[in-house]
Amino acid sequence: MPPRLPALAILTLSLLLSIPASSAAPAMETGEISGAKFAIARPETTWNRRVLLLAHGLRSEDRPLVADLFPDHLAYRTLLEEGWIVAKTSYRRNGLIVADAIADLDALRAHIAAKFGEPTRVVVEGESMGGLIATFIAERALVRPPLYHGAVAIGAALQVREPGSSLELTHRPHLPLVFLTNQSEITGPQRYVTAEVTDPTALRAVLFRVARDGHVNVNQAERLVALRALDAWIERGSSALPAPPPGAEFFDATVAPQPQPSQVTLHADGRGFDARVIEVSAIYGNAFLNAQPADFAAAGIPRGTHFLITCHAQTFRVLHGRDFGSVKRGEWVAFPNADGFTWLARNYADAAATAKIRAGDTVTVRRLDEEKPLPLKKPPTR
Repeated sequence: MPPRLPALAILTLSLLLSIPASSAAPAMETGEISGAKFAIARPETTWNRRVLLLAHGLRSEDRPLVADLFPDHLAYRTLLEEGWIVAKTSYRRNGLIVADAIADLDALRAHIAAKFGEPTRVVVEGESMGGLIATFIAERALVRPPLYHGAVAIGAALQVREPGSSLELTHRPHLPLVFLTNQSEITGPQRYVTAEVTDPTALRAVLFRVARDGHVNVNQAERLVALRALDAWIERGSSALPAPPPGAEFFDATVAPQPQPSQVTLHADGRGFDARVIEVSAIYGNAFLNAQPADFAAAGIPRGTHFLITCHAQTFRVLHGRDFGSVKRGEWVAFPNADGFTWLARNYADAAATAKIRAGDTVTVRRLDEEKPLPLKKPPTR
């Protein structure tokens, strides 16, 4: 049986559910530093002199440089409402980039300090390759005053190394470091937090496990659990962290998404519905739909079966699958995300560009004739 959800996660979830949608957008600034694009979201209220910097994952070299900051995402919106600045850099290039990405994060931090004043707390949240970057930042030798105060590494690609770089992990962070990792990718972070160290007083990273398969397959509540834990650790020391059960090496940060009232329009014949495109990834071309698993069930579209999706007079055959790997390269797939809604994608292809889908569009989902559901392979455990 997995460890119980820590009290911190329960508190975070209750806070999330009590936060009303903000009626006004935060102030946004965009620009470029040494070829790296950036986006900065500033709070509507007084800045509390705290900054969250976001480090993105690996991006194909043929994609545009984009600082794709979404301040309406629940974890970031919560911090903005509390007075934080949230900022993101595209890095100066796509592809496998670590050392220069760290320099681009340093440059963005320096820009914020020069323009708005020196922050009192700066934390980094990185995912995938960005999780490795956040880990390297946590391992850097400390300076006074410190540039950074802690890091959250989500689905950290700790096995990745940048060609030609001398950077190597020491497994000895100098800053509070929280790994937030799906259960199918727990091996690398688990080895990191349990690595032998000769100094018993050395700082040790902590591991938050999400009881869900996938890569960076975590929801906004779980991100906030990790950020809250990190902030408490920085503020009050490691004793502020929730204690794992005896013998466990990780905290359980899983927060199951709560079903929301349906946001789609079910067709009169019960064989489909109209959904709205909430967001489109400028990097990967995936579309985030406001459809939930219950909407597909109401239309008679079980997992493992195909359906038709129509947008801008174009229709495509889509598998209602488990993840990107449910289909071959170039094929269409839709699957629930960690927040309980739906990703519409093409495996290793750009769904949004193919269908000319933009945020705010309406897409029509229609059930196909009855077919036997296909078995969906689970991702391998790493």
